[in-house]
Amino acid sequence: MKYLAGLGGIFCACSSVAFAEVDSEIPLGIEAVTGLRTDYVHRGFQLAESALDFQLEAEIILSKNNSLSLGFAHLSESGEDFNETWSYLEFSHSFNKNLTSGASFTYRDRNESILQGGFDLGLFTSYSINDVWRWRNELNFDLGVDGVYLNTELEWSQIISNKSFVTIKAGLSWVSEYLERDGLNDFHTRLTYTYTLSDQVSFTPFIGSSIQIGDKDADDILYGGLWFEVIF
Repeated sequence: MKYLAGLGGIFCACSSVAFAEVDSEIPLGIEAVTGLRTDYVHRGFQLAESALDFQLEAEIILSKNNSLSLGFAHLSESGEDFNETWSYLEFSHSFNKNLTSGASFTYRDRNESILQGGFDLGLFTSYSINDVWRWRNELNFDLGVDGVYLNTELEWSQIISNKSFVTIKAGLSWVSEYLERDGLNDFHTRLTYTYTLSDQVSFTPFIGSSIQIGDKDADDILYGGLWFEVIF
């Protein structure tokens, strides 16, 4: 998830390196992702275990500096009642080759969850420090829980071969009135390895963590999973 992830948000399995190659060739890119994970963590909250998910995303290049992404995703917990469906729309504007900013509009529907579903409004900036380092900041207003989520994240990507690359992310989040949490929320990391079978097909194993800061009663979370991606 783009931010499912990330992601919160909804978040995508491929890194910006892979997307840059697609964007330079076609004005419309469509990606389908299916995966499984040991735990589903959203903004520091563990919502599910042993989950399966499916994501579909389309990116439309509006102009040299503007793009529009829209997506749909569904996640369900194996053997339990929790499931989540969400859709989103994201507009991005590139000021130059290093700096991009934008806004997102997301709706989530959840069953059997500690977090209520609802609309989510987001703003973000992404700055490419160099070819391998990127700094991303995001601010989200979650209307489902009437809370605010702020996240800052560093990403390092390195091409290993002409068929594979590795990405490491580490971030720190802060929340306000987010299900009784206020202040520093969690420190989170994720390591992904992407191997491309062809120009359209790849798979990505990943591991990640969410280390709780503000909520001392919540458990730290370690998780892993696998994504399978197809670009049309």
